[in-house]
Amino acid sequence: MMPTDTLDELKAAWNELSQKLERQNALTLRQLKDSKLARFRSRLHPLALGQILQMLIGAVITGVSAELWLSHIGEPQLVICGLLLQAYGIMFIAFAVRDIILIRRIDYSAPVVVIQKQLAELSAWHIRTGIWFGMTGSVVWLPVMLIVLYFLGDHVWSENPQKVYWLILSVLVCLAVNYGLMLLSRSLSRCGRALRGSWIGRSVNRAQAMLDEVAEFGRELN
Repeated sequence: MMPTDTLDELKAAWNELSQKLERQNALTLRQLKDSKLARFRSRLHPLALGQILQMLIGAVITGVSAELWLSHIGEPQLVICGLLLQAYGIMFIAFAVRDIILIRRIDYSAPVVVIQKQLAELSAWHIRTGIWFGMTGSVVWLPVMLIVLYFLGDHVWSENPQKVYWLILSVLVCLAVNYGLMLLSRSLSRCGRALRGSWIGRSVNRAQAMLDEVAEFGRELN
């Protein structure tokens, strides 16, 4: 039978070894997290710059469309087209601002699970904006087309309204297609996942993959 002192020494040695292993694992996880989060942060920089560019584009659309309808206040068709384009430009700006806010909210010093939730919120927002841009894009080309035709001398709404009816029919077809894509994006099929991934964006998808890698490594250590 092993003496009590020897058992106590073995237990103490085992506990010390276990503590050292835990500290080593924690250090390894911390180093991996710091390395991945540095890359994670850099992955989101192009996204933030893209949103700034989107804000500038939105400001240009808003300004030009406002100037258009204000300078043609006596022509209802141009006023309506200008107001629609102005609303589209404001949407550009608002969506970009929301995106930047969500990016800046990410707390890189927080636990991985918290960062994952923050990134999931950003991903969900991108899916919603993808749907909105698809739907509004199905409509906004119509006022653009009417404005272009007007300045080319073709007052289509007064001289040939049948063309307008065909254009409106095309808008309805585009809306139907985008509605179908929206339904598809909610499915668990391969196409649905691919569609959601395209709306989320390459930067966010890569950042999510890095976080998942850190979280998986932490689970393996535990």
